[in-house]
Amino acid sequence: MKRTIGLLVLTLALGFTADAQRVKEKDIIGTWKLIIDIEDEMEEEADDADTLLEEVFIKAISGFVGGILEDIEIYFEFQSDNDVKITVLAYDEKETETGSWYINKRGNLVIEDIDDDDDSFNISSDDDEWKLVDGILVNDDHEDDRNVYMTKVH
Repeated sequence: MKRTIGLLVLTLALGFTADAQRVKEKDIIGTWKLIIDIEDEMEEEADDADTLLEEVFIKAISGFVGGILEDIEIYFEFQSDNDVKITVLAYDEKETETGSWYINKRGNLVIEDIDDDDDSFNISSDDDEWKLVDGILVNDDHEDDRNVYMTKVH
């Protein structure tokens, strides 16, 4: 009986280790690629459509947006001085913006824009948090579906 309880406790403990971990600076430093994958979610929406017209519309939008996202790459280069360079590569163009990052009390990564009145490029909203789950950074708003996440490239 004790062995069964011990195995159950061990199994539960291992199951929770796959959940979000506290972000540490050493885990963040480096370059991360932003992944936005909407195909599965759009397919589910199309399957749940009430009418054939709605289904066709969702599939058309999905193909259009998916095509655009294939031509865009976004990289976050987290530096040890709490600066972050965000590089957007799209259609043979390259734009780099800067921001800052910190780890909040909950152990989540927060990325902030640098105040610049001339800059219309917003990195995130004030309450955007990223969690480290299974070696990837997952946006707090998309933790369960993981349609938006970052993976470390180096």
